[in-house]
Amino acid sequence: MTSIRPQPSAPHRGGTPEAEAHSPISAPRAGARSDAPSVRLGVIDYLNVVPVYDWLLRRERAEGGLPGVETVAGVPAQMNRALLAGAIDVSNVSSFAFGAHAQDWWLLPRLSVAAHGRVESVLLFSWHHDWRMLDGGGIALSDHSATSVELVRLLCERRWGIQPRYVTQPPDLEAMLTTHDAALLIGDIALREYTRRRPIAGRGRPYVFDLAAEWEAWMGLPFVFAVWAARADRAEAIRASGAVTLLRASKAHGLADLDRLALEASRRLNVSAEVCGRYLRLLDYDLSERDLEGLRAFLEMAVPDFRWSDVRFLEE
Repeated sequence: MTSIRPQPSAPHRGGTPEAEAHSPISAPRAGARSDAPSVRLGVIDYLNVVPVYDWLLRRERAEGGLPGVETVAGVPAQMNRALLAGAIDVSNVSSFAFGAHAQDWWLLPRLSVAAHGRVESVLLFSWHHDWRMLDGGGIALSDHSATSVELVRLLCERRWGIQPRYVTQPPDLEAMLTTHDAALLIGDIALREYTRRRPIAGRGRPYVFDLAAEWEAWMGLPFVFAVWAARADRAEAIRASGAVTLLRASKAHGLADLDRLALEASRRLNVSAEVCGRYLRLLDYDLSERDLEGLRAFLEMAVPDFRWSDVRFLEE
């Protein structure tokens, strides 16, 4: 597996981090055939996608590689940029990034990270029990997810009719809530803070709003946080490589082995295996018709000039 070298994230307001210049990728894994380049598959090491990637990565390690596929590791924002730049061919990407580039990327069917109700890893921590009390106040936004940032904006401005001030900063709950009324956290750090529910900044325990649950209460639909997308100009190579079949097989193995994955994650995240297992079982990885309805509703509200008619699916 190769890796994308990290670069600092830029503040996000209105545009997307995905539109920034891509991070460079290190040299391809030794042994790749120069006359038939492997399809480059982006891999993210977040708990919410472990069920999709675990089996294929263990197979890669055991066999010294995957026929026709080279894995490339990075964080979500890096994968969004790398796919846009052509540094990788197919990857898990944020829903917002997919919507912004739907004319250039194809959607992989039956692969997603979605929530039907609670998600416990995309959370707004607030000093106020009512969203409306945030009107004119400050919300610190994590710099790790354009999708979750846009979801906060939609909930504030369209559901509750309020206009907070948004400030993007690194995901440190103590620092965020010391100077702001609310803070958005996502991913593993959000799950840890949700589990701990610790007093913050000498002011006690903040209220916590689960954004997937907030979306469902508003729209009556699941929320799709991420999808798997492929570059349109690499569609035939991706089909020929078997990468889509590999991802689906890996997902099936992962979903059948959630207890092991939860136990391994608990050691890495310092969260109990029970919490990790419950969290993984909250997620839907199948991009069902209902998920597609939720995805369409979000993208049509959040992404300027998005048209669902531009969406194309990469069938095997």
